[in-house]
Amino acid sequence: MEPRRRVWGSWPEPGELERSVVTIGVFDGFHRGHVALVEAALAAGTRRGSPTVLLTFDPHPLAVLAPAQAPRQLLPVDDRVEHAFALGVDCVVVLPFTAELAEQSATDFVEQGLVGRMGVESLVVGSNFRCGRGGEGDVDHLRRAGRRHGFDVRVVDLVRRGERTCSSTEVRRALAAGDVHDAFDVLGRHDPRIAAAAG
Repeated sequence: MEPRRRVWGSWPEPGELERSVVTIGVFDGFHRGHVALVEAALAAGTRRGSPTVLLTFDPHPLAVLAPAQAPRQLLPVDDRVEHAFALGVDCVVVLPFTAELAEQSATDFVEQGLVGRMGVESLVVGSNFRCGRGGEGDVDHLRRAGRRHGFDVRVVDLVRRGERTCSSTEVRRALAAGDVHDAFDVLGRHDPRIAAAAG
């Protein structure tokens, strides 16, 4: 039986998740772009009859890589998990972002984690996604890995609202300028928790 509505606080143990459709990101704020990723992953999961898994990180990678540049968190990880389940995701993996993970090569991240621990059949990422040491694992790298290991890679274009790209950075920029309306437009919903977090 496939797992449903389960949260892992690290990589699943071997055999716990034998196949999956995975989308990866920090998902801070869960804005329109994040929703587009999840919807694409859900569609792929439905086609394959496989569980859809959202893989996120805590803390924010910049809190480890460049603490002075780390952004203020828009949503705590529990709220991100809640949003994922509300959209229909089956499982969530919250991967602790550590110095060791930051130094892991993209090849090892894919082979040991996505393939070895999650049985990834389809990977859904944004066009600007990167993983692995120094951000070496770009979309081209992931596609080559997919050909080696038998999974496909679906790339979702960045979502735009007029001149704005829907991103957590754009949400923070709007909130810093006191423009809550624009922040909520990028988010795609009215979320007083995010407005309060910015205060």
